[in-house]
Amino acid sequence: MKALCWLLFLVISSHSINNAFVSASIRRQLGQTNEPQSLTDIFNIEVNVDVHLHFPNLRLKKAYFALQEWKKVIHSDPHNMIKNWDGIDVCSYNGVVCAKSPDDPSISTVAGIDLNRGDIEGQLPPQLGLLTDLSMFHINTNKFSGNIPNTFSNLAILNEFDISNNQFAGTFPNVVLYMPKLKYLDIRFNNFQGLLPPQLFDKDLDAIFLNNNRFSSNIPENLGNSNASVIVFANNELKGCIPKSIGQMANLDEVIFANNQLSGCLPKELGLLHNIKVLDLSNNDFVGCIPHELGNLKGVEKIDISHNQLIGSVVDVICTLPKLVSFRFKDNYFNGLEKKCEKLVKPGLALDHRLNCLPHKPDQKHEVQCLPVVNRHIDCESVGCYKPEGKPDQESKRKKPPNDNDRGARGSIWIGFRT
Repeated sequence: MKALCWLLFLVISSHSINNAFVSASIRRQLGQTNEPQSLTDIFNIEVNVDVHLHFPNLRLKKAYFALQEWKKVIHSDPHNMIKNWDGIDVCSYNGVVCAKSPDDPSISTVAGIDLNRGDIEGQLPPQLGLLTDLSMFHINTNKFSGNIPNTFSNLAILNEFDISNNQFAGTFPNVVLYMPKLKYLDIRFNNFQGLLPPQLFDKDLDAIFLNNNRFSSNIPENLGNSNASVIVFANNELKGCIPKSIGQMANLDEVIFANNQLSGCLPKELGLLHNIKVLDLSNNDFVGCIPHELGNLKGVEKIDISHNQLIGSVVDVICTLPKLVSFRFKDNYFNGLEKKCEKLVKPGLALDHRLNCLPHKPDQKHEVQCLPVVNRHIDCESVGCYKPEGKPDQESKRKKPPNDNDRGARGSIWIGFRT
């Protein structure tokens, strides 16, 4: 994945970048905050600070007020991460990063929040919207709950927003759609549910992590408008087809659809993803044959189409891709391997062909399972996103639950490939 270009004035610790996403019991917990109803109501928040306190500038005064208000709604801090949040020197607070103001280098301001892996329990108060110079907000692997305040729309230069591995709930946090400079969005491992907004894919984001929530909509048809280099949809309840517009995503390096309820045929437009390195379509309800257009993916390194309802032959154009090192098609209904897949000509390529209908191969499905499926005609245009008649009972094909290894760090996101 190409490097993300972050703002130069931020100096952040290495643990902010290589976040460890540990196991957590994600429960729905809607906390209550006195949140302004309007996106502009941040300007109506009174900064109530002791008049005897003197600050280097007004922005640090507002930051002091906002952080003290946050401290009030933090109920548990087992690692004492905010123990030193006292006094007017907010730049000395643990987890607070200060830098020269981007619009006035003569003053310092709060440019980042980094409270990762603290097991902190609490909410996010609306007063955090006063931190208008924030470029980085990282609070992953805590126990924050409730909603994201609408006042976060006032964070006009926020570049990275990472609230993963918490207990946030409700619908998609639409406030992120009003962050004009946002590049990195990570809301995975929470309890968000419902629809994905189409506006998300119109934003100029480089990385979008949505996995391990409860989103249940179709993937919006304007997916192809996204400039992202990595998108992870895995471990939700998403339905419908992969939009054909995906072929427009010229910057896409990695896309992971694993463990959803997606259906229909694999779109041939996947073959237009010339920069793709990881393509994971596993654990869904896809039908039909492998599109020959996948043979155009000259830079792909890992393909996983396992645990679907795919039929036909595994084609040579996949097995001879020049950079492919892992090709998993376990638990489908393939009944043939073309010559260069049967006898691999590419050294080092790992194939997983178990639980198919391949003659003379070990660990295949029983003939009784194979016969009703392998000869079934699939008209991809008419099937669309609907399940074909005679589809095997999905209760007998239960999806694997996510394991701890799925909770990948920011530098390692191969969450869809399982043994």
